[in-house]
Amino acid sequence: MAINTQIPQSEWSEFFVSFSNGNRGRNVTVEVFSAGAGSEGQMKQGQLLAVAYDSPDKGNKIVLTTGVDQVEYSHPIVHQKEVCRALHDDGEIAALEITDGNGAKTVLALSE
Repeated sequence: MAINTQIPQSEWSEFFVSFSNGNRGRNVTVEVFSAGAGSEGQMKQGQLLAVAYDSPDKGNKIVLTTGVDQVEYSHPIVHQKEVCRALHDDGEIAALEITDGNGAKTVLALSE
């Protein structure tokens, strides 16, 4: 994988729409790493349904959802501070890492 690149907040709305449309149905692993979750974090697996972003004037959160025809798992991230993407050598996105205001990191990894 290539080095992570940060996505500017001004591009989040467009990025998450494009990301969701291009990756819907792919197998994903969602891991949350925080002081409360312990060193191994919490993990969920499923098929990507969407990643939705609500700007600060509309709620200020990112919600990761998995499922096929309906939401099976939903993970909200509030007061997000940073969104980074890790790329494969061919330029495809391998994972997203979202950091919230408390320093917790949520990693959404796409399966091959």
